[in-house]
Amino acid sequence: MSTISPKEKNMLLIGAVAVLYGIAAVCYKTQMPNWKKEQRVYQSAEKKLQEERALIAAHATWRGEYDSIREFMPVFPYELDNNTYWMRLMENTAETNELTIKNRTPNKEIEVGGVYEFPIDCRDWEGSLDALVHFLYDLSTQEGAMLDVRQLHIRPTNRAGILRGTFTLYSAYMRGN
Repeated sequence: MSTISPKEKNMLLIGAVAVLYGIAAVCYKTQMPNWKKEQRVYQSAEKKLQEERALIAAHATWRGEYDSIREFMPVFPYELDNNTYWMRLMENTAETNELTIKNRTPNKEIEVGGVYEFPIDCRDWEGSLDALVHFLYDLSTQEGAMLDVRQLHIRPTNRAGILRGTFTLYSAYMRGN
């Protein structure tokens, strides 16, 4: 039987350590992209957490803003379908300002944190720049209404001074008895 000399034992030990380092290097190389990806996810979650904490800390400010504009927000009963009210309001304002709305589509009512929004897609309007500006201004100053045009697309027509385009009008209101 042959015995292993101390020199051979040391060589085997050094070889085993080298193999383990090689395995560790391969594992490190394959896992590094995953680790970096998870680090980005963590940083994104940390950023979102900080933003949410800032919103929570600003609760009093937001509550004050809400209370200051709440009195201007119209309140409709739960059972009332109010889309004709908003459509009529928009059409009357457009007619007053000589803006023609040819194609409009009421969308579904959306609840956003206790406030309801009613979007109306106006796919084809036509009028002068002056008419459009006055229409938008009158919408923003309506008594008993909170209206917002969020998407507005304008393009010229073949007729001088006449524009046409699309917009989406959002009305905000609350439901109650």
